[in-house]
Amino acid sequence: MEAMSTSDASYSNFRELDVRRRRPALLQIEFQRRWNLRTIYELMRVMDTANADTTVQVVVLSGELSVGPHDPLLLEQGKVKRHRQLPMTKETLAVSGDDAEDRYIHEKSANFVMRSLAKKMLAQRKLLVALVQGRCVGLGLSVCSLCDLVYATEAAVFLPALSHLDPCAQAGPFWTLPHIRWLLHLGEQADARTALHCGLVASVVSESQEFWDRMDQYSRLPPSALMATKRLLLRHWRQSMLTELRQEGTPMAAQGRRLARSKL
Repeated sequence: MEAMSTSDASYSNFRELDVRRRRPALLQIEFQRRWNLRTIYELMRVMDTANADTTVQVVVLSGELSVGPHDPLLLEQGKVKRHRQLPMTKETLAVSGDDAEDRYIHEKSANFVMRSLAKKMLAQRKLLVALVQGRCVGLGLSVCSLCDLVYATEAAVFLPALSHLDPCAQAGPFWTLPHIRWLLHLGEQADARTALHCGLVASVVSESQEFWDRMDQYSRLPPSALMATKRLLLRHWRQSMLTELRQEGTPMAAQGRRLARSKL
């Protein structure tokens, strides 16, 4: 692995992420054991920096991708919002006061942050790749779903989670739709071969070094060739999803979601 030069200082000031160049054109972003809001903010900052860095051609996400139901970004969608729309009942009284308001604010802020991250990942101009070597759970799967390519080792396990999904897909945030897609395809749990068969994983590698050898080869391609490859890899729903995400935060979109919930 090549040492970072002084010109790479913008990739060194992170607390929750380990960001380093493996080669001049190959950037690795490694997640630590515990995700929090700062993790997402730092990831968005790396996305912006890599987008503006003309020397970077390939960005790889690796490390801890198991973000389960107890992570601090848990989105308890639907329940609190619907309580705020419906007449007071015994059920709604049980979720009232400061606690309900705190949960409501948490939900709104978490959705805003994840919508912002999804837009940055979908608009990333570099080849964006995820490497899954262990458990890929919940929010980790959502992040992988937004990458151009996902690779996995034989030890990888994918567990879609319902914890951050709205029971009504029409009312839920748009960034969760890829996760719903893989939840339907993969079921409760899938190994690397099942994920490969379902199309989530592009290739299963026998060991991580095989993956890095491939990324090294990709990073040596001419930028125009790599970008042509990226355009061919784009899933058909990506552009429409990016458009919807850009519209989702508007007052008109918010009103539409309120109307959808009021009909449930």
